[in-house]
Amino acid sequence: SDDTALHENSYEEKWMASIPDDQLLSAVTIPGTHESLTLYGGPLIQCQAWTLENQLKAGLRYFDLRIEASIFHNTLDVMDGHIKHTKFHDVLNILWEFLGKHDSETVLLRVTLQGMSIWNARESIKDLIKKSKDNVWTKTLVPHMRDARRKIVFVQSTNFNVGTLNHNTFVTYDGWFKNIENKMKTITKHLKEAQKNCAHTISLTDTSATGFFIGPKTVARVVNDQLNKLLGKLKTGSDKPNCLGVISMDFPSPDLIQNIIEINRQQGRGSSEHLCPNPPKIYTNVKSSKHVFVQTSIVF
Repeated sequence: SDDTALHENSYEEKWMASIPDDQLLSAVTIPGTHESLTLYGGPLIQCQAWTLENQLKAGLRYFDLRIEASIFHNTLDVMDGHIKHTKFHDVLNILWEFLGKHDSETVLLRVTLQGMSIWNARESIKDLIKKSKDNVWTKTLVPHMRDARRKIVFVQSTNFNVGTLNHNTFVTYDGWFKNIENKMKTITKHLKEAQKNCAHTISLTDTSATGFFIGPKTVARVVNDQLNKLLGKLKTGSDKPNCLGVISMDFPSPDLIQNIIEINRQQGRGSSEHLCPNPPKIYTNVKSSKHVFVQTSIVF
């Protein structure tokens, strides 16, 4: 979807309410975005159309950010190359506000550092985490849902090793788009690996890609359509997956997000009976708002 608007009919603000408290976060199939706040910069750079607020409303629960410490100002900026999109503390405040209003939810956050002052950026983020320790999850172990709700869960990246570990399915040049057949073969392979590992470790499948004069939006138009069809086959096939980990996308549509969320509602899995159209609140209410940070080093 490249429409900046999001209709209320597409809101999925409390979809995690039906996930049992004793379920590991890794065993939840989670929709997310790649380069989550790259909202402008032209057709060869832009990766998303929705603001962070709308992404949260749409049901997205994994976010990918590149952070750079300003050389001249005492700030942490969300960047894409040399383009500054917003300040990191503003992102955290938006996430905390959402989680404070939706106590069934959690958010996974992958931070990759860039720029001339990576060390300063790393230490500044660690200081922020210390000040917000009740609102974040930074342990390497995967949390159960009861421990993740109302928190930002950090996922480790290649140069920011704070947060939970993920199953490394990185393959060189996975982010280079040759053709749709090759890309879908790679995505299918990664989803199969995620299905094997997501019961006990965070698994990330990044569906984004670019090519020569081919931007994220052009790739997403064909990849997202094929991904939607693949998920439909998985949901209706004889071998329904219990979980597929985190699926990170460019320009996801409400239908695609819904398709990913519905993997959690499949009959035959341990939590499926809890996931009904009007589910009861079966999670433990946590009084303190927390965020969980997840470190990730997987890029397609």
